[in-house]
Amino acid sequence: MIIRIRVGRGAKVGKGTRKNRRLAAVAAALLSPAALIAAALALWGVTADMGVTRSFAIPSGFFSHWQTWLAMAAILQVCSRRLNRYSREEVPAAEQRDESASNPISRQSLPNAAPKTPGSDSLF
Repeated sequence: MIIRIRVGRGAKVGKGTRKNRRLAAVAAALLSPAALIAAALALWGVTADMGVTRSFAIPSGFFSHWQTWLAMAAILQVCSRRLNRYSREEVPAAEQRDESASNPISRQSLPNAAPKTPGSDSLF
């Protein structure tokens, strides 16, 4: 006895030019708080150098300088904004056609499908 289990296909990743939008949105959402933390560490380093606060948590090395943390905060924020913009861009018309062609039951492929208008959801 042979039993076949058919599983539907999942989302295709990497087939088009802009398929990783969700990953970009997640990365952008995580980079903004990281930039805020880096800016807070830069502020702490500045105030520690001025003598307003006690010593900085990292006493020596590359990360002991507030300029490093400020540059890191700026880079993280720029990356976050660029990823956010990438994840929210409009899908080009060529990719929309590819997605509708891969969907066997799309509204455009139905022979007698009328265009959907607001209020046309009623049965009568």
